[in-house]
Amino acid sequence: MILIIHTADQSQVLLALAKASKLIAQKRFKAQYQQGEKLLLAIDDLLQAKNYKLKAIKGIAVISGPGPFTALRIGVATANTLAWALGVPIIGIKLNEFQDLDQLAAVAEKKIKKASAGKIIEPFYDKEPNITKRRLS
Repeated sequence: MILIIHTADQSQVLLALAKASKLIAQKRFKAQYQQGEKLLLAIDDLLQAKNYKLKAIKGIAVISGPGPFTALRIGVATANTLAWALGVPIIGIKLNEFQDLDQLAAVAEKKIKKASAGKIIEPFYDKEPNITKRRLS
């Protein structure tokens, strides 16, 4: 089973479980500026809702970009940490590689078959950070 983490949307997070290129469960939740607080709990909730344990995860797919800096960073860091802790392969998927959730599951399955454990995924940002300048009063 593959865990899919999608935090590339600033206002909501999508978590999904896929098996044999098909989605078997999904969870969406609003998390604008709260991805860090909600992500791990939501993964646990998704697994518990289907009576799965963490050890049932055989690979992790994360949307690596493009998207908001902090939201991507949280999703990618969480995915890398879980993959390392579980000793499973991890793959990154860019937003332009799929059009819907069924295609996302198929892309994840195809890529995970070629991946090996120990790899690190980096976020992909399509533009420079938008950091405002400090006001001088």
